[in-house]
Amino acid sequence: METEKQEELLKVNNLAISFYNKSGEVQAVRGITYTLHKGEVLGIVGESGSGKSVSSHGILRLTPDTGKVKSGEILFHGKDILKMSKKELQELRGNKIAMIFQDPMTSLDPLFTVEYQLDESLKKHTKLDAQARKKRMIELLNLVGINQPERRVKQYPYEFSGGMRQRVMIAMALSCDPELLIADEPTTALDVTIQAQIVELLKELKDKLGMAIIFITHDLGVVSEICDKIIVMYAGKIVEEGTSRQIFYERKHPYTEGLLASVPKLDTDSSEKLKPIKGNPPDMSCVKPGCAFAPRCGCAMQICVREEAPECELNETHNVSCWQIIKKAMEGQVTANGKE
Repeated sequence: METEKQEELLKVNNLAISFYNKSGEVQAVRGITYTLHKGEVLGIVGESGSGKSVSSHGILRLTPDTGKVKSGEILFHGKDILKMSKKELQELRGNKIAMIFQDPMTSLDPLFTVEYQLDESLKKHTKLDAQARKKRMIELLNLVGINQPERRVKQYPYEFSGGMRQRVMIAMALSCDPELLIADEPTTALDVTIQAQIVELLKELKDKLGMAIIFITHDLGVVSEICDKIIVMYAGKIVEEGTSRQIFYERKHPYTEGLLASVPKLDTDSSEKLKPIKGNPPDMSCVKPGCAFAPRCGCAMQICVREEAPECELNETHNVSCWQIIKKAMEGQVTANGKE
């Protein structure tokens, strides 16, 4: 019998999303596959333009009109979201799956009170009367740590700080007790101390409510605090996937290594310079054969330029797509548990 932790909640199969303009096709997401279990926190990391947000917006079919899902399945409790009717989607969005968008400064409408905006979701997805909805709103603001909720709920977004607005956004997302929360860079526009508070809040809420979270960010320091497993994306593809420990301490892909080397560390000598990844991300409107990271990789081989590396399964939780690792595995330099 499966435990709650092992129960499969979301399965993304070979998802590909492209955008179209006058210049042609931009391949934003190029066939990604991953699984999320109930109560699990999945981190998706990578540079801007790697496809993190586009892939997650696709889960709720929020891809703009210029975009198109070219292939794949998005199975939620075994049902394909891409085949759902508009009515089924309306029941899903904000109810079973909720989303916190990137910028708390612009995600709330400045013309309406917090009460009005919280009430919208409750009216849509619950059968609570006005008094019960008001009580629920106060509970939600209390839950996310907003003081004097009875007074603050009647205020406008401009009367809140950035961190408090983000807490309101989280309260809105949690209003209908979702099974899955998608947090799209929820700490990007906030200062470091507020970032830490938001991450700690999400950890507490995850434990209290038992929901699964997809946490999208370019900040590896943030994902280390909250995620059970991590997906590293580059140029619209997953280049490495593993548990939090595997990505931070047993990482294999040169891009993952480069991301971590770019993060400042407390124990680093102040005179020592950071090591940024040289070069720029590829132009996704003209995808070339081979590994997209090859032009920026210090250990690229000839085959890297010619062919994309297949996924190499190091163990049941750790996968990497890199010819160097495949070569080492064939030579016996990488063991079944991923150790070199």
